[in-house]
Amino acid sequence: MEFSTGPYYTPMERAEGRKPEAPRLERPIVPISELGSTVPEKDPVTGAHLIQNIDAYLRQGVRKLQIVMSTPSHSPMGGRPKAYGEEYRESVRELARANDLQIEGVEMPTSSMGNLSGYDQQNHSINEHKRQMDIQEVKDAIKFVADVAGGGGVDIWSQEFHRDVYDAKWNQQGKWKDAFEAYEGEEQYATAYVVDKRTGRMQPIMKGQPIFEPEYVEAEKEYWGKAFDGKTDVLIKRGDWVTEDGRLINPENEHELLLRKPKWNRERSEFKIKELSWDELKQKVNRYNERHNTQYTPEEFAIRTQLDNQILQSKGQSLYYSRNYEDHMKQLQELRKSLEYYKKLEAQMPEEEMWRIARDDPAFAYGLASQFVHAEKMKPTEVINKLIYGIEHDLKHIHEASSAADARAEEMMRQKNNMVSLSKYALQKSIDAYADLGIEAMNETMTNKHVNRPIHVGPESGWPQAYGGHPEEFIELIQKARERMAQKLQTQGYSKESAMEKAKVHIKGTFDTSHVGMWLNNFKKKQGESEEQRVKRFKTWYMDMVDKMSKADVIGGIQAVDSATGAHGHLPVGQGFLGQTVVEAVDKLKSEGWNGFIVSEGHEEEQYGRGRILTQTWKAFGADIGGGFFDRPTDWGSVEGSYFGHSNPPPYILGSYSPSEDYRGAPFWSGLPLD
Repeated sequence: MEFSTGPYYTPMERAEGRKPEAPRLERPIVPISELGSTVPEKDPVTGAHLIQNIDAYLRQGVRKLQIVMSTPSHSPMGGRPKAYGEEYRESVRELARANDLQIEGVEMPTSSMGNLSGYDQQNHSINEHKRQMDIQEVKDAIKFVADVAGGGGVDIWSQEFHRDVYDAKWNQQGKWKDAFEAYEGEEQYATAYVVDKRTGRMQPIMKGQPIFEPEYVEAEKEYWGKAFDGKTDVLIKRGDWVTEDGRLINPENEHELLLRKPKWNRERSEFKIKELSWDELKQKVNRYNERHNTQYTPEEFAIRTQLDNQILQSKGQSLYYSRNYEDHMKQLQELRKSLEYYKKLEAQMPEEEMWRIARDDPAFAYGLASQFVHAEKMKPTEVINKLIYGIEHDLKHIHEASSAADARAEEMMRQKNNMVSLSKYALQKSIDAYADLGIEAMNETMTNKHVNRPIHVGPESGWPQAYGGHPEEFIELIQKARERMAQKLQTQGYSKESAMEKAKVHIKGTFDTSHVGMWLNNFKKKQGESEEQRVKRFKTWYMDMVDKMSKADVIGGIQAVDSATGAHGHLPVGQGFLGQTVVEAVDKLKSEGWNGFIVSEGHEEEQYGRGRILTQTWKAFGADIGGGFFDRPTDWGSVEGSYFGHSNPPPYILGSYSPSEDYRGAPFWSGLPLD
């Protein structure tokens, strides 16, 4: 008798099939064996350690994985490479070897490491101490990857430094010009930053606020004239600063700058002031750079203008306080001579006769003795001492006020010469760090006995709000780091070609498909465009970026992830708005010869169904799971929810569904209850 609607055979019985007569027209985008998963260093729910987590994922069918370091780099206990000794590392190697598992590398903890520039958003600085600590963490991870995986990658979530979206280089040119904005009205509130190279402290420059500067005398036409020294012939162009007698002022010379002459407004009895918007400032900077062969950014020019104004103010204060300095010194010398003279007179003649001489003494007139009330009731030496005291007091004030103003001006001059754009300073820090770590990865590859494939290091595509989040920034950072590494290797004796080849092998990035998808929230909607049309147009941009990354050959691995919206998400591929776009991106890369690793990071649905991080990804990529009946292999969609990933109801009844005593005896004659 048949008690079910299923077949008489069980899943463990032998099944008969035959080889397909015709080749399969469809092919899986990526086979299951190449679709791996990220594995947490420590399970946030169960607290399981790394080996337990790897073992659990092996039982789900994974054959490739990337370890995600979850312990913050500032945590003294609990994990990270420093927590795994020789025996533990050997155990991981043996586990991988026994199960034909390939560990593709590690992702550094995003909770504490988001760049290699030293960018510290909380403390508003480029922190060199933090940068060096992060670099050391990556070096430890390179050694860890060499020991447990025999090679692979170390990726660092890339949020190198703050930058605005609306005026980013890639948003100002090309096919997708002005396609993005951080938020509506960004131009009004956008902020650029400059950094003091001495301290790393960042200073904001509000782009929506005007810049004010004195309006100086400028050349009204082009002519041949004299340089500031009055000897050298130079071509003076319209708009150049000039002295009152027409000599050229070099704006790169601090002392010549102090001799600029501001224009006077007779009607208002004040000097003329010029107001510059950010766009006007950019135009001025472009003209200045072209004229003087410099490379200032608008924010650098803005801070230099602000500091110039403060320098002029301090210098003006110094000049004001010291304007009578020489006269005071001359007067003091005369009074001191007179004091010695009258000391002798007081001992030799009557007071009346002494005052007669004093009235005719120019030192008294010069010393303003008439200011003293009833001066004749005092001895001349007493009057002179009071005058000396007053002048010394005035000189002390001049010394303190004027010298302090000069010191303040000198400090601001040094600050001005050490202020640099955040984008320049931080980017160079990141480039140097990746270049050094690329060399570290190369050396570890050559010297570690466990390594059987190259180790690489590189950024993981970050979020839109910082440099490193846009695919073109991702490409730029990797390419410049490779160039820097090649330069360093050439100093060690490598040829230019060999050095660049090494750099390409050991510096590669990780393409996070969901992070790039976050740009949807910044993608401008055209007038009259529906949301569906906007998303469709965004996916066109997405594939254009994939094409650029493919041509640049900068991708070492892919974290295949989806998201329901433009927010940061970790859904399995196919469960979000990107859907098949991720599959198409991977397919494009594979078809163009890319052979890096692919891991699913769609762990957000594990709370709903264990293993969806893998099963849904396999399904999205149309992966085969083995031989099939008759004319084609079985794909994942044919069995998902059946033998695998299937939820069965319990074979008993609980609670209110359980039959009462009145119904006992039914449906079985023996009276056996259903519960």
